[in-house]
Amino acid sequence: MPSFFTMGNMFCGFMAILFAAYLKDFTLAAWMIILAAFLDTLDGKVARIANAASKFGVEYDSLADVISFGMAPSVLIYVLFFHHWQTAGLFISFFPVLFGSVRLARFNVQLDGFEKSEFIGLPIPAGALAIATYILFLDKYFPDRIFPKVLLLITLSVSVLMVSTIRYDVMPRLTYKGGFLPLLTFLLFIAVVILGFLFPKSLLFPYIVFYVTYGFIRFLIRLGSGKAIKSG
Repeated sequence: MPSFFTMGNMFCGFMAILFAAYLKDFTLAAWMIILAAFLDTLDGKVARIANAASKFGVEYDSLADVISFGMAPSVLIYVLFFHHWQTAGLFISFFPVLFGSVRLARFNVQLDGFEKSEFIGLPIPAGALAIATYILFLDKYFPDRIFPKVLLLITLSVSVLMVSTIRYDVMPRLTYKGGFLPLLTFLLFIAVVILGFLFPKSLLFPYIVFYVTYGFIRFLIRLGSGKAIKSG
């Protein structure tokens, strides 16, 4: 069962490449990447529920992720704009698939069991979503603009963060039981998800930016605290 969701993830990545490269429909390509990320989330949950997690599933999932969250965003940003920069644009567009594949290889080597409490480096789906949701955000508010410097900043930032040692949180297991705070957290999460579904072009990009920057800022705070302790 989990492998069917992984196949769906891979197919969405394949379709995203076709939509971007041949139809020049960048918005639809971005949606395919987002759908791939949704299916990628489901395959892990289904594997845990069905007690079907396996080494094969991990490796197969990584292969699908390289296509959907590495190759698809690279093709998308190259056809969207970076082909104008010729050789430099070619190498910049290669970064998501290059650093994303390194990120996945490192994750598989370091994986101990099938449960993880945190990610070391930005997860590759989050990097791809930063690019895809930015395109949706542009389609909503600036349909005739690309803002190449912003696109470059997003591409370089998520690429470097994927191979960094900055730690990012795994989605917590939410419950409405256990008191007021868990209930409040659960309700806030549900509200955020509903708003994301209602206004995806407006809110998904800010959501991803918050996740990416939160991990980085927390890393800087911990780094500063560590230096303060050493100096003290």
